Amino acid sequence: MKTILAPTDFSTSADNAIDYAAEIAKATNAKLVLFHVYNIPIVPAEAPIAMPTEEIEKDAMAELQKIKQRLDMKHGEQLSVRCECELGFPVEEINSFAKTCNADLIVMGMEGTGALTEKLIGSITTALIKKANCPVLAIDEHVQFTSIGKIAFASDYNQTNNKLVLAPLKEFAELFKSHIYILNVVPEGEEIPSIDKAVEGIKLEHLLEGTDHSFHFKNNKNIVDGINQFVEEQKINMVAIIPRKHQLFQNLFQESTTKRMAFHTKIPLLALHEQE
Repeated sequence: MKTILAPTDFSTSADNAIDYAAEIAKATNAKLVLFHVYNIPIVPAEAPIAMPTEEIEKDAMAELQKIKQRLDMKHGEQLSVRCECELGFPVEEINSFAKTCNADLIVMGMEGTGALTEKLIGSITTALIKKANCPVLAIDEHVQFTSIGKIAFASDYNQTNNKLVLAPLKEFAELFKSHIYILNVVPEGEEIPSIDKAVEGIKLEHLLEGTDHSFHFKNNKNIVDGINQFVEEQKINMVAIIPRKHQLFQNLFQESTTKRMAFHTKIPLLALHEQE
């Protein structure tokens, strides 16, 4: 891991995510890039007046520099930080800049009662989880950095055979000496494991070779509830998932935003990017 991108809207939630990103960057000896996307507000008047772009950018950079100074005071030479800002729409600009700076990980903050809430659905973080071209680590506003000893990899065995997808997960596990719990939540009454899942399990076994891991099944009609229960029972420190390959996220983006689907455990959520 060489570059970690931490987008910010200067909120408390974003500040907390930046602190979390800084700890990971320090542990991996990666560069931390603070990034802000601004737009041009229209001042209400008889004739709309747009504020000068240069002035808005200058103010944004000043705010980024304040955050950098805070990090410099806390971490000193152990952490390399740079500041960048762009004009545009947040999701598109963050995704584009992540490619430009070759980001290995995007760390985003979020608000609410847990890692995913009805308030979050449709937000910038959720959109990036779905569309980003690199892994996204979503941090609840109340989560403080701790050693990541236990990672639950939520898998419905509809996985990819590309080992690059799981590389960030393996890197986290190796860095923090984590145990990876490969968790499959299946409907109550369904026979586990099936032959198909056993075959996919062998593939995962091969892809995660060299890491400390184990396979687990949990019966629950609701995937999120099943994950929550497992997280609480095993004292999990992080949940990892491949959004485009997991029924949880397929349902999340298809169902009404009024339906509450949330991780209530307030732990980081690592969304792994599926290689095209």
